[in-house]
Amino acid sequence: MRKLILLTVVFASAMMIASCEKNDVIQVSSLEKSWTQSYEEKISENIEIYRPSDYKDFSLSRYRQIFNFDDNNVCNYLVLAANDGHYMETGSWEYNDKTNIIKIFSSNFEMLYEFEVVALTDNLLKLKATN
Repeated sequence: MRKLILLTVVFASAMMIASCEKNDVIQVSSLEKSWTQSYEEKISENIEIYRPSDYKDFSLSRYRQIFNFDDNNVCNYLVLAANDGHYMETGSWEYNDKTNIIKIFSSNFEMLYEFEVVALTDNLLKLKATN
């Protein structure tokens, strides 16, 4: 009987952890802010961690990707310049709520990035590159 109770507790805990990690419904409004790459928190080779740009003081770095998603589908993104003179560009973004795919386009509508949104909360954005 104790084994059955223990198994039930372990199973329920595992389900709670899994449900916290994977969002079934992404609230698009939670995307609409400035996000900064927090590579120090990276725990998986193919998933990038982003935090709100005002979340913390990020350590010094040569380059950290930044995305600003506005509610009118305008996206500003940091461009990695060859001369280290990084700059922000303006483009657009779209989100498919059936596939959890976000695409970021340049101002001339060239697709620059395509990510699967793995998890999203007010303070955490996990992105997985699809290409």
